[in-house]
Amino acid sequence: MKHHWIIVLCLLSIAAPAQQWQRLISEPCYGIAINPKNPKTLYVSGEGRLLYRSFDGGITWDTLVVEFRSATTEFTNVLVHPIDTNVVFLGGIRFGTLRRSTNNGQTWETVLAGTQNYVFSGEAITVDPNAPQIMYAAEFLTSTVFRSTDRGRSWRAMGQIPPDSFLATPVVPRLCCIALRPDSTGILYAGCQGSAIYRSDDSGRTWQLIQRFYAQNGLRDTEIPQIRFSSLRPNVGYAVMTYFFSAFRPNGGLWRTTDGGASWHLFAFQDTSLWAIGIRSRGDRDELVVGGFTEFFDADTLVPGARIVRRSVDEGRTWQRYDDAIPWTADLPGNAFAFRYVQDGSRERLYYASDAGFYALDLASDEPLPPIEREPLVVIQPSHGILRIIGDYGGVPQGVEARAELYNVLGQRVANATLRRYGERAFYGELAVGHLAAGMYYVRFLAGDPVATAAVLIPN
Repeated sequence: MKHHWIIVLCLLSIAAPAQQWQRLISEPCYGIAINPKNPKTLYVSGEGRLLYRSFDGGITWDTLVVEFRSATTEFTNVLVHPIDTNVVFLGGIRFGTLRRSTNNGQTWETVLAGTQNYVFSGEAITVDPNAPQIMYAAEFLTSTVFRSTDRGRSWRAMGQIPPDSFLATPVVPRLCCIALRPDSTGILYAGCQGSAIYRSDDSGRTWQLIQRFYAQNGLRDTEIPQIRFSSLRPNVGYAVMTYFFSAFRPNGGLWRTTDGGASWHLFAFQDTSLWAIGIRSRGDRDELVVGGFTEFFDADTLVPGARIVRRSVDEGRTWQRYDDAIPWTADLPGNAFAFRYVQDGSRERLYYASDAGFYALDLASDEPLPPIEREPLVVIQPSHGILRIIGDYGGVPQGVEARAELYNVLGQRVANATLRRYGERAFYGELAVGHLAAGMYYVRFLAGDPVATAAVLIPN
């Protein structure tokens, strides 16, 4: 069967409303948990086996040490159980186990441990929203998914991400995060190294590869640390991608699914390394916030990510830029690790954990900030072996030729076309792709210089 695909690319910007960020903690922070029954109770997981706890919405803090100080431990995961909110879970990097507290973090017991130190890297601990006695944990080094049916008291291994055969020697990709769609029980999504998303339909026993986004970059460079689904429309979800080396491009970005996770397309921020995403429903739309991550700060290979924070109140049509509005702690990188929205009485707040501190934004007190243009939005519809490209770009002078080029994952150009201008802003063109093999391709829109890049999956 032949197909065509429509890619709609548009750039929009808006004036950002006034905002005022407050720094509540000036030490590295990696995770956020909020008591759903009392949103003034906060847990912020830190560095060196430290957990920060507040019972008054972040005005005052208790600093809890989990057993002993350890400078290298990063608590990347903290979770309050939604039924018994005295129960708190902790896991992370260079910690080795999953811990559980039944008294708001005063004392801890080990509930999940292995023969080697376990690592919980991205957003790796979650509760089934439809059956809260069921919990899942995703272990990074063994790529194993664990399940609890008793609110985290005991755990058993369910299954492992299978070896990936896209390399000459199959390798099991390491498991970064786990997510559930809010409209299902037992359907899980896993984000892995190698820019891959897997799905399980049987509570984690078996897994199948859904999509690999940047196969040309190999297995180790790109990670998917967080996946979030909309509570308003559970078929809509988002995944953020982190990468480490500038040579491996195209890479990174915010990816979106509109079919419940069956397929994903690049939605925004091509070549930006992102680690964290927050989402909440407001009326008939979702509000999004994303934050970036940079591992290495050598000027020659710098990957854009650190101290990048963007928020959209209209599902990604426009983005507000907060990069320079946050009172960053000096000499700390500013890598994002977690966002949480909360309704605290009459006050709406956005919390942000980064390795440059823990911050709060009162959403009712807005101030103008520089806008950011929107990255390409990709909509894919099958028909007759044609890739139809409609570009809406202001600022392209009359007389400048606009072109579209299609590349495979090896970086080879496989098709190109000159686009016709119509109206003041728009361009139109078609690429014949019926002869191409199924897989991931990249479309570049050029008007003198490259303007935008969008990924497109050509199916069988």
